[in-house]
Amino acid sequence: MQSYQEQEVSLHRLLQLSAAAPDYVQVKPKGFKAILQSTVEFLEAHDIQAHLLVKLPVGDPWNEDVLRYSQGLLLPHRVLRFARPDAESPNLGNEVVVPLPDSHTWRGDYFVVVQSESFAAMLIAHRLQPLSATPPGQSQRTPEGRRDPEDDDEASPPLEEATAARSSYLSVCCSINPDLVATVVSAIRRQIDQGLGTAAVGLDLATLIQQWPQLRPTPSLTPAYLTLVDRWLNWQLTRQEHLRQSASTYRRQALNMSSLSSQNEVLINTLRLKDDFLNTVGQELRTPLTTIKTALTLLDSPHLKPPQRQRYMEMISHECDRQSALISGVLNLLQMETSVSQAQLDPLNLSETVPPVVSTYQPLAAEKGVMLAYTIPSQLPPVLCPDSWLRQVMIHLLNNSLKYTPSGGQVWVTATSTADYAEIEVRDTGTGISASDLPHIFEQFYRGRNLPPAETEGAGLGLSIVRQLLLYCGGTVVARSQPGEGTTMVVRLPIHHRRP
Repeated sequence: MQSYQEQEVSLHRLLQLSAAAPDYVQVKPKGFKAILQSTVEFLEAHDIQAHLLVKLPVGDPWNEDVLRYSQGLLLPHRVLRFARPDAESPNLGNEVVVPLPDSHTWRGDYFVVVQSESFAAMLIAHRLQPLSATPPGQSQRTPEGRRDPEDDDEASPPLEEATAARSSYLSVCCSINPDLVATVVSAIRRQIDQGLGTAAVGLDLATLIQQWPQLRPTPSLTPAYLTLVDRWLNWQLTRQEHLRQSASTYRRQALNMSSLSSQNEVLINTLRLKDDFLNTVGQELRTPLTTIKTALTLLDSPHLKPPQRQRYMEMISHECDRQSALISGVLNLLQMETSVSQAQLDPLNLSETVPPVVSTYQPLAAEKGVMLAYTIPSQLPPVLCPDSWLRQVMIHLLNNSLKYTPSGGQVWVTATSTADYAEIEVRDTGTGISASDLPHIFEQFYRGRNLPPAETEGAGLGLSIVRQLLLYCGGTVVARSQPGEGTTMVVRLPIHHRRP
């Protein structure tokens, strides 16, 4: 934290040397403004008619509270505002401007002193500067390169601008000790007396000087004074509670805004993904239709030879199958999104779900000349996954394995378990997946380049559906493959742990 030094002897120093030696707190300009506002609002709330001795930076944000209070004062109570001789400070309401003798008097000091028949209070602030701020004799400059407006009390900009532009602190003392107030009032009176011979004195100021004895400190043990002290303390406690509740409210609002922002971001990303998905679906649907349309146009040629005609007919049939696979894949995706909100993660025994699915594909494998077998121990612990989801996962994995495994090959389905997961392994001796294709096989509409000649190209959605279903139930799928050596798909599902 930066250390600070005092610019010169001031009211701040006077109080430090007093017998009471009050405590100070370092605050930003906005903090000082909040204390000032609270003090004036206390006077207004309890209808306290008092003399105010004021020196503040010039500017509406700094002076609006005192100005508002002065407009409700009844004579002889007035506001004495201290200002530089060259400052433009017209009298407003019940305010009287007291000119300071020069630009060095109370430089960097700001104060509000309250004197009434039954209450006394003061708010003293002294502007501190970092030790390394600027060399002596040079004015500070804001980050924008402008001269620091607080080098002159009369040049202060709006509070928000000044606070944002500088990092200076104020050393602030707030007290309702009549003895301390008397010390400050005496110092102010001496300064006015010294300056009477150097400045023209207006009628209002001359009258107030004659009435100066009325500004004596209030006896601190009178019932009226003690009553206002109680009210002052209650006022501060009430304000602190209000600030605490406001901070709590703002914190909740910030958390809600953060949550809403995260939800909006997720929604935007979801909509963006849906847009990308729909664009991709449109392109995928357009490709086979374009091929079919081209083939139909060529079939109309009168010079077409029978072998060419047969090739175009096969092309149309192939693209129709591709179109059908694409539509089925999209419908499966839509059905999956609908079922997610309705699905329940109930315990599921692998030995009751996986073997029936594998048995269904064994005749198809035998027809193709592929050996399909499984080993699913019955003592495996149950997993958390809907039965219909696991069936779809197995169907897509078996379809892929059989499609890419030539005659004479093998497909094995096995299952094991660990403490937290059950693993289903679908291993084949097929063509394998190239290193460039392997990172992309779970992406939507991605199709590898090693499709066997006799097989119909799919929609590229099967493995994407597998991954999404497993993610929904807390599972994963990993592919291991080498070209020419086959592929192994490893599915992990979380174990269902029974509660004691």
